[in-house]
Amino acid sequence: MLCLGCSRHETPPAPQGPKKPRVDLTVWLDGEPQGDPQTTLAISTKAPPKGREMLERSQLKLAVLGVPADVDAQTFLEKAVPEAEAAGANATVVVSTKCAADLARAIEKKIYVYWRVPLVVGASCDGQVKPTVGSAAVVEAGKASRVRIVFDRHTQAFLKVDPIP
Repeated sequence: MLCLGCSRHETPPAPQGPKKPRVDLTVWLDGEPQGDPQTTLAISTKAPPKGREMLERSQLKLAVLGVPADVDAQTFLEKAVPEAEAAGANATVVVSTKCAADLARAIEKKIYVYWRVPLVVGASCDGQVKPTVGSAAVVEAGKASRVRIVFDRHTQAFLKVDPIP
C-alpha cells in the first residue's frame, strides 16, 4: 500500500534544549588542534607569544600571556594578569620558556586564588614542579600534549583542568 501523505505524519525533530551549561576547551601544546575551532586553542611552548594575545572561544574571552625568559616572573605576572582581566579575559593561560617551577612559585607567592589562571605552562627543569597551584594546573612542556579546561557558561569561570598525556 502506498501512502502519499505519510510525510506529513512523521514525528518532528526533538526540540533543541538550552545551551550546555559547560564548555570544554582543549589547549593543544605544540601541536595542531583537532576538533571544533570554537573549543580548541593551540599554544607553542617553544615560541610563546610576546606579551598578551586575546582570543574568543565559545563566547569566552581568553588571554594567552607569554612571560619573557629574561624578566622576573613574579613582577611580570603581578602586572600582566590583572591587566588581562581588566581587558575582559575570563581566563588567562600563562606560557613561557622559563622553568615551570619558577612560574609556579611566582603564582603561589601572589594571591593566586583571586586570579583566573587555569593553566601555567613552562619548560622542564631540575626543580620539583607541583601539578597544581590553587586551582591552576602547572604543566612542564613535553609532559602533556593537551590540557582540557572545563568552563561554566553562566559564571564564565573555569571549574576543572585536566592535563592529557
